[in-house]
Amino acid sequence: MRVLFAVSPGLDHLYPSSGLAWAFRTAGHDVVVATSGVSTKAAAEAGFAVREVSPGADFASIFPRAGSPLERARAMRERGLAIAKTLQTPDIILEKFSRVSDLMVEGTLRFAEAWQPDLVVYSRLNGAALVAARALGVPAVEHGFSFLREGTMPQRFLPHLAPVYERVGVPHELPDVTSLYFAPEHMMHGEGEGWTIRSVPFHGGGTLPDWMAEPKRRARVCVTLGTTVPHVAGVGSLDSVLDAAAGVDAEFVLALGDDPELDSLGTLPGNVRVVGWTPLSTLLTTCDAIIHHGGAGTTLASAHAAVPQLAMPHGADNWINAAMVERCGLGLSREPGEVDGQLLKRLLEDEDLRASTRAAAAALRAEPGPDQVVPRLLGLTGR
Repeated sequence: MRVLFAVSPGLDHLYPSSGLAWAFRTAGHDVVVATSGVSTKAAAEAGFAVREVSPGADFASIFPRAGSPLERARAMRERGLAIAKTLQTPDIILEKFSRVSDLMVEGTLRFAEAWQPDLVVYSRLNGAALVAARALGVPAVEHGFSFLREGTMPQRFLPHLAPVYERVGVPHELPDVTSLYFAPEHMMHGEGEGWTIRSVPFHGGGTLPDWMAEPKRRARVCVTLGTTVPHVAGVGSLDSVLDAAAGVDAEFVLALGDDPELDSLGTLPGNVRVVGWTPLSTLLTTCDAIIHHGGAGTTLASAHAAVPQLAMPHGADNWINAAMVERCGLGLSREPGEVDGQLLKRLLEDEDLRASTRAAAAALRAEPGPDQVVPRLLGLTGR
């Protein structure tokens, strides 16, 4: 069988579906990733055949960085709180991703018509995939990357995609869509029906540094804000974390990607190590705790690694995820300014919390893996 993975630009759209893509490959099926932007190189480096569907497209113009970092942080926070209240993606995001889809649709459709996949698996919000699946008359599988079900997402997205369908001459209708959730039911929020798949945490490959190949001398805490927050709002929200870290007997690994803008943080404490891009899922195997922004991928990877979490919501679905972290016994949730040394010591020393994270990780391992979902997906094609 041929399976087309149609993925929007963005590592948080690509990486969650990588486990399923590899499950298809190891089951003997052909897989191609149709994507664009930063996801093109990342998918190739992950070992997949990739088709760049919109080379040179200016996606940055759809998501401009307007205003100061403080103003952008405030806007990010307001949108995130709205998502937490409504449990659904706001219309402004659907509109923006309809524009992303418009830039990707011709290349996605042309490749799909030439390659003739039997199934299209797409990252949520990739409207070009819906167009291609409808044009070919094949089933589409929406691969989630958050703890929100949003069962009506395709129907809500469809009106925004009307100009995209019309421009390429495809009937303005949805294909048959099946939803895959990347976390078990007890972690999910919102309404909708779908299949649960055990996510395989993946954050890209890379050569591990010497310090990760040596025994730890003391406890280690990962500190990350993902890829979006530093770009949009900067890293100033880490001030209280770093101030508190100076008084804690632990090593704090500041994992903010390559070339982060750290000037606003001033002189860092001596127990803070700044690292470039490091595969998070592997880094977590060496850590005793993690402090993060509440991103869905980071939250789930930390849960799989049985690492106690301190979630500090910044935007998007972060408040939903942070609430789930506390509800499911995965860690703690605080606003960035509420972090102090006592809280960090609790994160590292609370034995009940550590036991709870180990139990949660064991429950995650019991969920059906991608290899077990592949046969069900084959059934959607009638094969």
